[in-house]
Amino acid sequence: MRTRVLICVLALLAMSWQAETGASRKEKVPNASNLVWPLPPESPRIRYLDALHGESDMVKKRGAWKRLLLGPQTDPGITLRKPYGVVTDALGRVFVSDTGLGAVLVFDPKAKEVRTLGTGGRGRLVTPVGLALDEQGRLFVSDVSLDTVFCFDEHEEVALALGRKEGMRNPAGLAIDKRRHRLYVADSHLHQILVYSTEGVFLDRWGSRGSEEGEFNYPTNVALDGDGNVYVVDTGNFRVQILDPEGEVLSAFGEAGDGLGSFHRPKGIAVDSQGHIYVADAAFNNFQIFDREGQLLLFVGGAGREPGTFWLPAGLHIDSQNRVFVADQINRRVQVFQFLGE
Repeated sequence: MRTRVLICVLALLAMSWQAETGASRKEKVPNASNLVWPLPPESPRIRYLDALHGESDMVKKRGAWKRLLLGPQTDPGITLRKPYGVVTDALGRVFVSDTGLGAVLVFDPKAKEVRTLGTGGRGRLVTPVGLALDEQGRLFVSDVSLDTVFCFDEHEEVALALGRKEGMRNPAGLAIDKRRHRLYVADSHLHQILVYSTEGVFLDRWGSRGSEEGEFNYPTNVALDGDGNVYVVDTGNFRVQILDPEGEVLSAFGEAGDGLGSFHRPKGIAVDSQGHIYVADAAFNNFQIFDREGQLLLFVGGAGREPGTFWLPAGLHIDSQNRVFVADQINRRVQVFQFLGE
Protein backbone atom coordinates (compact mmCIF):
# COMPACT_ATOMS: atom_id res chain seq x y z
CA MET A 1 0.00 0.00 0.00
CA ARG A 2 2.78 2.40 0.96
CA THR A 3 4.50 1.64 -2.32
CA ARG A 4 1.33 2.52 -4.24
CA VAL A 5 0.94 5.80 -2.34
CA LEU A 6 4.58 6.69 -3.01
CA ILE A 7 4.14 5.92 -6.72
CA CYS A 8 1.01 8.11 -6.83
CA VAL A 9 2.80 10.98 -5.09
CA LEU A 10 5.75 10.74 -7.47
CA ALA A 11 3.38 10.63 -10.44
CA LEU A 12 1.57 13.74 -9.21
CA LEU A 13 4.88 15.54 -8.72
CA ALA A 14 5.98 14.58 -12.21
CA MET A 15 2.68 15.80 -13.67
CA SER A 16 2.98 19.06 -11.71
CA TRP A 17 6.56 19.57 -12.93
CA GLN A 18 5.63 18.79 -16.53
CA ALA A 19 2.60 21.10 -16.42
CA GLU A 20 4.64 23.95 -14.99
CA THR A 21 7.63 23.57 -17.27
CA GLY A 22 5.35 23.05 -20.25
CA ALA A 23 3.45 26.22 -19.44
CA SER A 24 6.61 28.22 -18.92
CA ARG A 25 8.02 26.96 -22.19
CA LYS A 26 4.83 27.88 -23.96
CA GLU A 27 4.84 31.41 -22.53
CA LYS A 28 8.54 31.99 -22.98
CA VAL A 29 9.92 32.91 -26.36
CA PRO A 30 12.89 30.61 -27.08
CA ASN A 31 16.32 32.21 -26.77
CA ALA A 32 14.92 35.57 -25.64
CA SER A 33 18.21 36.17 -23.83
CA ASN A 34 19.99 35.90 -27.18
CA LEU A 35 18.08 38.77 -28.79
CA VAL A 36 20.55 41.35 -30.07
CA TRP A 37 20.52 44.35 -32.39
CA PRO A 38 21.76 44.57 -35.08
CA LEU A 39 21.54 40.99 -36.24
CA PRO A 40 24.65 38.92 -37.05
CA PRO A 41 27.02 39.16 -38.78
CA GLU A 42 27.08 42.76 -37.54
CA SER A 43 28.57 43.33 -34.10
CA PRO A 44 25.77 43.55 -31.51
CA ARG A 45 25.18 46.92 -29.81
CA ILE A 46 22.00 46.20 -27.85
CA ARG A 47 21.05 43.00 -26.01
CA TYR A 48 17.67 42.12 -24.50
CA LEU A 49 17.96 41.35 -20.77
CA ASP A 50 14.60 40.97 -19.07
CA ALA A 51 11.16 42.44 -18.39
CA LEU A 52 9.45 43.63 -15.20
CA HIS A 53 5.75 42.96 -14.76
CA GLY A 54 5.05 43.15 -11.04
CA GLU A 55 5.27 41.35 -7.74
CA SER A 56 5.61 37.95 -9.37
CA ASP A 57 9.10 38.99 -10.55
CA MET A 58 10.27 39.17 -6.94
CA VAL A 59 8.39 36.27 -5.30
CA LYS A 60 10.22 32.98 -4.86
CA LYS A 61 8.40 30.18 -6.66
CA ARG A 62 6.91 27.32 -4.64
CA GLY A 63 8.78 24.06 -4.50
CA ALA A 64 7.32 20.82 -5.81
CA TRP A 65 5.97 19.71 -2.40
CA LYS A 66 4.23 23.04 -1.77
CA ARG A 67 2.75 22.97 -5.26
CA LEU A 68 1.41 19.50 -4.54
CA LEU A 69 -0.07 20.46 -1.16
CA LEU A 70 -1.12 24.06 -1.87
CA GLY A 71 -1.52 24.06 -5.63
CA PRO A 72 0.13 26.43 -8.14
CA GLN A 73 0.53 30.11 -7.35
CA THR A 74 -2.31 31.95 -9.04
CA ASP A 75 -2.29 35.40 -7.36
CA PRO A 76 0.12 37.66 -9.30
CA GLY A 77 0.03 40.31 -6.55
CA ILE A 78 0.84 43.88 -7.54
CA THR A 79 1.23 44.17 -11.30
CA LEU A 80 1.82 46.96 -13.78
CA ARG A 81 -1.29 48.20 -15.54
CA LYS A 82 -0.16 51.11 -17.76
CA PRO A 83 3.44 52.11 -17.00
CA TYR A 84 4.78 55.41 -18.25
CA GLY A 85 7.90 56.72 -16.49
CA VAL A 86 10.85 54.74 -15.17
CA VAL A 87 13.99 55.58 -13.19
CA THR A 88 16.53 53.61 -11.12
CA ASP A 89 18.69 54.37 -8.09
CA ALA A 90 22.11 53.28 -6.81
CA LEU A 91 20.50 50.56 -4.65
CA GLY A 92 19.18 48.75 -7.71
CA ARG A 93 15.58 49.79 -7.14
CA VAL A 94 13.40 50.48 -10.17
CA PHE A 95 10.64 53.10 -9.86
CA VAL A 96 7.80 52.96 -12.39
CA SER A 97 4.96 55.46 -12.66
CA ASP A 98 1.69 53.80 -13.63
CA THR A 99 -1.15 55.93 -14.98
CA GLY A 100 -3.56 52.98 -14.79
CA LEU A 101 -2.90 52.32 -11.10
CA GLY A 102 -2.50 55.97 -10.14
CA ALA A 103 0.67 55.10 -8.24
CA VAL A 104 4.41 54.53 -8.48
CA LEU A 105 5.57 50.92 -8.20
CA VAL A 106 8.90 50.36 -6.47
CA PHE A 107 10.72 47.18 -7.54
CA ASP A 108 13.16 46.47 -4.71
CA PRO A 109 15.40 43.46 -5.49
CA LYS A 110 17.23 43.56 -2.13
CA ALA A 111 14.00 43.45 -0.15
CA LYS A 112 12.56 41.07 -2.77
CA GLU A 113 9.34 43.03 -2.91
CA VAL A 114 7.24 45.37 -5.00
CA ARG A 115 5.38 48.13 -3.17
CA THR A 116 3.31 51.13 -4.17
CA LEU A 117 3.99 54.78 -3.47
CA GLY A 118 1.57 57.69 -3.64
CA THR A 119 -1.63 55.83 -2.84
CA GLY A 120 -2.78 57.86 0.15
CA GLY A 121 -2.42 60.98 2.25
CA ARG A 122 -1.03 64.30 1.10
CA GLY A 123 0.92 62.71 -1.73
CA ARG A 124 -1.93 60.71 -3.21
CA LEU A 125 -1.36 60.46 -6.95
CA VAL A 126 -3.95 60.39 -9.73
CA THR A 127 -2.05 60.23 -13.03
CA PRO A 128 1.70 60.04 -12.34
CA VAL A 129 3.93 60.39 -15.37
CA GLY A 130 7.46 61.77 -15.02
CA LEU A 131 10.05 60.50 -12.52
CA ALA A 132 13.48 61.75 -11.43
CA LEU A 133 15.82 61.21 -8.47
CA ASP A 134 17.93 63.96 -6.93
CA GLU A 135 21.35 63.85 -5.27
CA GLN A 136 19.74 62.97 -1.92
CA GLY A 137 17.83 60.04 -3.35
CA ARG A 138 14.50 61.86 -3.18
CA LEU A 139 11.95 60.91 -5.83
CA PHE A 140 10.20 63.62 -7.87
CA VAL A 141 6.91 62.62 -9.52
CA SER A 142 4.84 64.70 -11.93
CA ASP A 143 1.07 64.26 -11.98
CA VAL A 144 -0.70 65.52 -15.11
CA SER A 145 -4.14 65.43 -13.47
CA LEU A 146 -3.11 67.37 -10.37
CA ASP A 147 -0.78 69.77 -12.27
CA THR A 148 1.79 69.20 -9.56
CA VAL A 149 5.26 67.78 -9.10
CA PHE A 150 5.65 65.96 -5.78
CA CYS A 151 8.94 65.23 -4.03
CA PHE A 152 8.99 62.10 -1.84
CA ASP A 153 11.79 61.85 0.74
CA GLU A 154 13.72 58.73 1.80
CA HIS A 155 10.79 57.74 4.02
CA GLU A 156 8.46 58.03 1.03
CA GLU A 157 6.72 61.02 2.60
CA VAL A 158 5.93 64.20 0.65
CA ALA A 159 8.60 66.83 1.22
CA LEU A 160 7.67 69.29 -1.56
CA ALA A 161 4.75 70.03 -3.87
CA LEU A 162 5.60 72.26 -6.84
CA GLY A 163 3.61 73.95 -9.56
CA ARG A 164 0.76 76.00 -8.16
CA LYS A 165 2.55 79.37 -8.16
CA GLU A 166 3.97 78.80 -11.62
CA GLY A 167 0.64 77.70 -13.06
CA MET A 168 1.65 74.21 -14.17
CA ARG A 169 -0.91 72.86 -16.63
CA ASN A 170 0.35 69.44 -17.65
CA PRO A 171 3.74 68.59 -16.10
CA ALA A 172 5.09 65.48 -17.82
CA GLY A 173 8.75 64.51 -18.21
CA LEU A 174 11.28 65.32 -15.50
CA ALA A 175 15.08 65.40 -15.33
CA ILE A 176 17.48 66.38 -12.55
CA ASP A 177 20.96 67.86 -12.89
CA LYS A 178 22.60 66.58 -9.70
CA ARG A 179 25.70 68.71 -10.21
CA ARG A 180 23.76 71.97 -10.48
CA HIS A 181 20.91 70.84 -8.16
CA ARG A 182 18.27 71.65 -10.77
CA LEU A 183 14.97 70.08 -11.70
CA TYR A 184 13.65 70.41 -15.27
CA VAL A 185 9.93 69.96 -15.94
CA ALA A 186 8.48 69.56 -19.43
CA ASP A 187 5.02 71.15 -19.24
CA SER A 188 3.21 70.09 -22.41
CA HIS A 189 0.28 72.50 -22.12
CA LEU A 190 2.39 75.53 -21.22
CA HIS A 191 4.73 74.52 -24.08
CA GLN A 192 7.65 75.32 -21.80
CA ILE A 193 10.47 73.83 -19.76
CA LEU A 194 10.21 74.95 -16.14
CA VAL A 195 13.42 75.09 -14.11
CA TYR A 196 13.56 74.69 -10.31
CA SER A 197 16.20 74.11 -7.72
CA THR A 198 15.90 70.67 -6.13
CA GLU A 199 14.76 72.48 -2.97
CA GLY A 200 11.71 73.76 -4.84
CA VAL A 201 12.78 77.32 -5.70
CA PHE A 202 11.49 78.41 -9.10
CA LEU A 203 14.38 79.61 -11.27
CA ASP A 204 13.29 80.06 -14.88
CA ARG A 205 10.99 79.07 -17.72
CA TRP A 206 12.19 78.36 -21.24
CA GLY A 207 10.29 78.74 -24.47
CA SER A 208 6.76 79.39 -25.67
CA ARG A 209 4.51 77.74 -28.21
CA GLY A 210 5.85 77.68 -31.74
CA SER A 211 8.10 75.90 -34.18
CA GLU A 212 11.09 78.23 -34.22
CA GLU A 213 14.37 77.54 -32.48
CA GLY A 214 13.84 77.49 -28.71
CA GLU A 215 10.04 77.21 -29.06
CA PHE A 216 8.04 74.08 -28.23
CA ASN A 217 4.82 72.40 -29.25
CA TYR A 218 3.63 69.96 -26.59
CA PRO A 219 7.01 68.93 -25.15
CA THR A 220 6.61 65.63 -23.34
CA ASN A 221 9.92 64.35 -22.02
CA VAL A 222 13.35 65.62 -21.09
CA ALA A 223 16.79 64.11 -20.40
CA LEU A 224 20.35 65.23 -19.61
CA ASP A 225 23.82 64.26 -20.77
CA GLY A 226 26.98 64.19 -18.68
CA ASP A 227 27.66 67.89 -19.33
CA GLY A 228 24.22 68.99 -18.16
CA ASN A 229 22.86 69.72 -21.63
CA VAL A 230 19.09 69.35 -21.79
CA TYR A 231 17.42 67.15 -24.42
CA VAL A 232 13.74 67.95 -24.99
CA VAL A 233 11.29 65.76 -26.91
CA ASP A 234 9.37 68.48 -28.77
CA THR A 235 6.56 66.08 -29.64
CA GLY A 236 4.25 68.39 -31.59
CA ASN A 237 7.17 69.58 -33.71
CA PHE A 238 8.41 65.98 -34.27
CA ARG A 239 11.93 66.80 -33.17
CA VAL A 240 14.47 66.77 -30.35
CA GLN A 241 15.95 70.08 -29.25
CA ILE A 242 19.26 70.19 -27.37
CA LEU A 243 19.82 73.14 -25.03
CA ASP A 244 22.73 74.11 -22.81
CA PRO A 245 22.21 74.43 -19.01
CA GLU A 246 21.18 78.07 -19.44
CA GLY A 247 18.50 77.30 -22.01
CA GLU A 248 20.35 78.33 -25.17
CA VAL A 249 19.62 76.06 -28.13
CA LEU A 250 22.63 74.09 -29.31
CA SER A 251 21.01 72.01 -32.04
CA ALA A 252 17.90 70.13 -33.09
CA PHE A 253 17.06 67.12 -35.22
CA GLY A 254 14.04 65.20 -36.44
CA GLU A 255 11.02 65.66 -38.65
CA ALA A 256 7.57 64.18 -39.13
CA GLY A 257 7.46 61.02 -41.21
CA ASP A 258 7.01 57.27 -41.26
CA GLY A 259 10.55 56.30 -42.19
CA LEU A 260 13.58 55.43 -40.09
CA GLY A 261 15.12 58.47 -38.46
CA SER A 262 11.88 60.46 -38.51
CA PHE A 263 9.28 60.76 -35.73
CA HIS A 264 5.55 60.25 -35.46
CA ARG A 265 4.77 60.09 -31.71
CA PRO A 266 8.11 60.58 -29.94
CA LYS A 267 7.92 60.04 -26.18
CA GLY A 268 10.72 58.90 -23.87
CA ILE A 269 14.32 60.06 -24.23
CA ALA A 270 17.65 59.21 -22.60
CA VAL A 271 21.38 59.55 -23.28
CA ASP A 272 23.90 56.76 -22.70
CA SER A 273 27.47 57.10 -21.38
CA GLN A 274 28.86 57.53 -24.90
CA GLY A 275 26.48 60.34 -25.82
CA HIS A 276 24.06 58.36 -27.98
CA ILE A 277 20.48 59.63 -27.86
CA TYR A 278 17.61 57.14 -27.47
CA VAL A 279 14.06 58.15 -28.40
CA ALA A 280 10.98 55.94 -27.95
CA ASP A 281 8.21 56.39 -30.51
CA ALA A 282 4.72 55.22 -29.55
CA ALA A 283 3.59 55.03 -33.19
CA PHE A 284 6.58 53.10 -34.50
CA ASN A 285 6.58 50.85 -31.39
CA ASN A 286 10.36 51.05 -31.13
CA PHE A 287 13.20 53.15 -29.87
CA GLN A 288 15.70 54.76 -32.20
CA ILE A 289 19.32 55.57 -31.37
CA PHE A 290 20.97 58.70 -32.79
CA ASP A 291 24.36 60.35 -32.57
CA ARG A 292 24.72 63.95 -31.38
CA GLU A 293 24.26 65.22 -34.96
CA GLY A 294 20.92 63.44 -35.21
CA GLN A 295 22.11 60.67 -37.54
CA LEU A 296 20.25 57.39 -37.02
CA LEU A 297 22.54 54.62 -35.78
CA LEU A 298 20.11 51.82 -34.93
CA PHE A 299 16.49 51.07 -34.11
CA VAL A 300 15.16 48.40 -31.76
CA GLY A 301 11.69 46.88 -31.73
CA GLY A 302 8.47 46.82 -33.67
CA ALA A 303 4.84 46.15 -32.87
CA GLY A 304 4.16 43.01 -30.83
CA ARG A 305 4.03 41.29 -27.47
CA GLU A 306 7.21 39.22 -27.64
CA PRO A 307 10.44 40.28 -25.94
CA GLY A 308 12.03 43.12 -27.85
CA THR A 309 8.75 44.33 -29.34
CA PHE A 310 6.43 47.04 -28.00
CA TRP A 311 2.88 48.28 -27.83
CA LEU A 312 2.88 52.02 -27.10
CA PRO A 313 6.33 52.51 -25.54
CA ALA A 314 6.56 55.63 -23.39
CA GLY A 315 9.18 56.56 -20.79
CA LEU A 316 12.82 55.61 -21.31
CA HIS A 317 15.72 55.59 -18.82
CA ILE A 318 19.40 54.58 -18.97
CA ASP A 319 21.21 53.76 -15.73
CA SER A 320 24.89 54.05 -14.80
CA GLN A 321 25.55 50.57 -16.22
CA ASN A 322 24.10 51.51 -19.62
CA ARG A 323 21.01 49.38 -19.06
CA VAL A 324 18.08 50.71 -21.04
CA PHE A 325 14.63 50.62 -19.38
CA VAL A 326 11.57 51.16 -21.61
CA ALA A 327 7.99 51.44 -20.32
CA ASP A 328 5.90 49.22 -22.63
CA GLN A 329 2.42 50.55 -21.82
CA ILE A 330 -0.18 48.25 -23.35
CA ASN A 331 2.00 45.18 -22.76
CA ARG A 332 2.02 46.14 -19.05
CA ARG A 333 5.75 45.75 -18.57
CA VAL A 334 9.10 47.49 -18.46
CA GLN A 335 11.61 45.93 -20.83
CA VAL A 336 15.30 46.04 -20.01
CA PHE A 337 18.15 46.08 -22.54
CA GLN A 338 21.92 46.41 -22.33
CA PHE A 339 23.96 48.81 -24.43
CA LEU A 340 27.10 46.81 -25.24
CA GLY A 341 29.30 49.69 -26.33
CA GLU A 342 30.93 50.54 -29.61
